[in-house]
Amino acid sequence: MRKRWSLAVLTAAGLAVQMALCSAVSAYPHPGGVHSAKQLTSAKRNIAGGSQPWVDGRNELIPRAEFYLSEPPSAVTDFNVPGYYEDPAGHTRASEVLQNDVRAAYTLALAYQLTGKTAYAEKAKSFLANWAGKNTRISGTDGPLVMTYSGVGLIHAAELLRDYSGWNIADKIAFETWLTGVYLAKAANAIKTESNNWGDWGIYGAMSAYYYKDDNVQLNAEIIRLKNKIESSIAADGSMPQEAGRGVSGLWYTYFALAPITSAAHIAKEAAGIDLFHWTSPGGTTIKQALDYLLYYMNHPDQWPYGENPRMPGSSEDWGYNLFEAMSDYYDEPSYKDFASAREPIMYLSSHFAWNLLSVTKGGLRLTEENFDSYTSTAAPYSWTVSKSANTSAVVWNIPTATDKSLKIWDMNAAGTAAATKVFPDQYGIVEAEWKFMYTALFPSAKFGLKGAGAYAAELLTTPSGLVYRSSTGSDIVLQGLSPNTWYSVKLIANPFAGKVDIYVNGVLKASGVTFHSAVSFLDRIEFAGAWGETGTLYIDQVNITN
Repeated sequence: MRKRWSLAVLTAAGLAVQMALCSAVSAYPHPGGVHSAKQLTSAKRNIAGGSQPWVDGRNELIPRAEFYLSEPPSAVTDFNVPGYYEDPAGHTRASEVLQNDVRAAYTLALAYQLTGKTAYAEKAKSFLANWAGKNTRISGTDGPLVMTYSGVGLIHAAELLRDYSGWNIADKIAFETWLTGVYLAKAANAIKTESNNWGDWGIYGAMSAYYYKDDNVQLNAEIIRLKNKIESSIAADGSMPQEAGRGVSGLWYTYFALAPITSAAHIAKEAAGIDLFHWTSPGGTTIKQALDYLLYYMNHPDQWPYGENPRMPGSSEDWGYNLFEAMSDYYDEPSYKDFASAREPIMYLSSHFAWNLLSVTKGGLRLTEENFDSYTSTAAPYSWTVSKSANTSAVVWNIPTATDKSLKIWDMNAAGTAAATKVFPDQYGIVEAEWKFMYTALFPSAKFGLKGAGAYAAELLTTPSGLVYRSSTGSDIVLQGLSPNTWYSVKLIANPFAGKVDIYVNGVLKASGVTFHSAVSFLDRIEFAGAWGETGTLYIDQVNITN
């Protein structure tokens, strides 16, 4: 006999679920996954600052969002996709049902985040509700794969809507139920153990879903799976044999495998602080080897070893370009940015959803995060470039304590100095740099700041008058009086497009929109140095740089 529940009981149960969900502490920050709150803040800041390609990207995004406001969702109960090589037309026709809705939901959700326009959020959530409420089955040879690589875009949209007050708890529960019971169970988890690009997409899809669900146990398990995949799928020469070996389509399939691998690595870094972009597997393979292999043959398709005239991006296709635009923020490799810049603005929305809408979402990454605690005391920090004259040094020191170290710049040479430099990938958008400093006695003319190709864009100095900014005219703008044995925090928000910088000391804005000391088109390093003509000791700590 079926039990009959009263309205009061159902209402109470619903409220209990809502209270539990609302009171639970998230394992991860949201929005998150591929689009963090820092990234969205960076995007809005770059748009407001007139930086490119963010402005052009925004100008492409909003008209698309306006178009999608009038498009109806079209979810299906059974997402049935035949194999592409069995029935190309049928495969494309069935896939487009989902892909059109994902493009709409994703575009609208991002437009909402950048503009605050609730009409975009309302329309985006209607697509999520339609698929969550209707889709229960996935079938056909390619159904699980297409749902994984296309449906992951619905997760991106859900992350972008997560803080929207108009998305009620019942609809959120419905979406998460679909995410668990359909997307994960019948698509991503069903293919993540495959050895080719199917497995890459499965891992990425699962990581995106587990991040959204705040399931750190499952997400950490997928990070381990991703490590194993990097090792097993990339050969010593950087090729991905299962993809490159597919003849004239090998370049495309190599890209198609690297897109989810790198997107999954991005989530691993954001969620767990695990940097797989610079990780070397036990067998000696790296993501960068595969990227370099792909880029070489995209630049030299006539040398492709697996067949003449390999498939390359058409004039209206941005695949490959989107990948290297994204990777230019992770690697100090100018060739990546040089390659990608040919297609800016890059707002790639095709069949698969990894590294899309890039020109408006680049940013929010931690370029440098340094506290010096992991280095050997009295030795130079090995990941920094140190230059020094006689009777000078730049080494790690047990100040304030042996477990809370700092960088000590010691300069007893009036005719020379020591400097420590940290290089990061070229940044054309706004960069935010923070650090702490202290001296034990007045150390005139010690300097630090952001540089581009060796020239100081934002140069700060210590003087008897205090901390000053050296303007483009050579005059000093006094920012803050200084006292010995006192730590001061500095933050620069530097815009290379505008050639301007905002300067904060101890959290207080001291100078707004001042002109760069030297005009540069990009920023690529931070430097801390002693003084020429003066002597003294300077301590640096907590260096953090984001784009």
